[in-house]
Amino acid sequence: MQLPFTRPYAAILVRDGAWRFSLAGWFARLVRSTAGIGTILLIATQGQGYAVGGAASGAVVIGSALAGPFWSRAADRSGQTRVLPFALGASAISSAMLVLSIEFALAPWTWIVTAFLVGASAIDAGALVRARWVHLLSGPRERHTAFAFEAVLDEFTFVIGPPLVTIIAAAASPVAGFAVGVGASLLGGLALLIQRRTAPVPDRTGATRATRGVRSWLPAGVLGLLPGYVAVGLIFGSVDLTAVGVSRAVGSTAVAGILLAIFAIGSVSGGFLFGAIGAACTPLRRLTVAGALFAIVMPWFAIAGSPIGFAIVSLCAGLATTPILIASSSLIETLAAREHITVAMSWPSVAMSVGVTIGAALSGAAIDGAHIYGGLWVPLAAAALMAGSTALNVLVRGRGLAESA
Repeated sequence: MQLPFTRPYAAILVRDGAWRFSLAGWFARLVRSTAGIGTILLIATQGQGYAVGGAASGAVVIGSALAGPFWSRAADRSGQTRVLPFALGASAISSAMLVLSIEFALAPWTWIVTAFLVGASAIDAGALVRARWVHLLSGPRERHTAFAFEAVLDEFTFVIGPPLVTIIAAAASPVAGFAVGVGASLLGGLALLIQRRTAPVPDRTGATRATRGVRSWLPAGVLGLLPGYVAVGLIFGSVDLTAVGVSRAVGSTAVAGILLAIFAIGSVSGGFLFGAIGAACTPLRRLTVAGALFAIVMPWFAIAGSPIGFAIVSLCAGLATTPILIASSSLIETLAAREHITVAMSWPSVAMSVGVTIGAALSGAAIDGAHIYGGLWVPLAAAALMAGSTALNVLVRGRGLAESA
């Protein structure tokens, strides 16, 4: 017996090859949630503390953000089946280099360099899968549901990945924990590679001179949505750091995991519900509703002065976060040309990486200078940025629709 809100998801997953490439894509992007924590655990065994580990983890994020659009553009131009072997090979080699440089106690700068290469070799499997959905589904409602489903799967990678690596590292070794994350991603990538029938075919005949320049890297209209993704990244960075601060204050590291799990539960629930009920709206209306909800909920972090208060607001914040990611992805899909859809879908990860880095840095500085909840002014900035970004997009898109009518 199917629940009403699960029917739209069931309808798309039974399409030809859909559940197979979606499942493969989930495993393929697992490394993006495990590489950072896995690197920190590896370096901690060398007695270097968390400063070098944090720098190496940041190098993974930076490498992923910088190289992601290059991999995605190559997939658009040459096809996923041609690009994936190079990406998977680079990921395997760079991961081995990182482990060996740490295990043989080479200079710490080599750890940071190889960590950067690990991030740079991690192709954006989420963008590859979303491109396959666009290729497979013709109806806008179906694509909205597919993007909602993938947003939920994105959240699940961060719910399952880091705890899994941590548990394996404690039970076996940090090398084993790191290897499981990388190995699962390589297997997922191979599964995507062999599913050639659902991979989009590059359209080299439709490319014009105008779309070979900047627009082939950053399609028109996508740039205006990136501040909203930065705002989401600010929330992720702030919540992560504050959760760690709260756990230290109460003397239990498990508290951080519980608080982050509560946020993730809200994100998954919000994604499922928004994917089911938002399909009847236009992409612009979805963006308006989701952006307003985000801007209204996030300032409540300012009054979260206790672990319980932080947990309650985190649950609400999770509910308000995934809908904006879904709505923005739906709008990007309508703005980008099919021959550039993969690279268009990769820019959100870049913007969120920037937001996470800034949010974590600002929250960390505020926590050190004030108290454990001092970093929760960052969500206020995120809410303001989201409100401004949403209003500008609604104004510009609304005017464009009115002029075309």
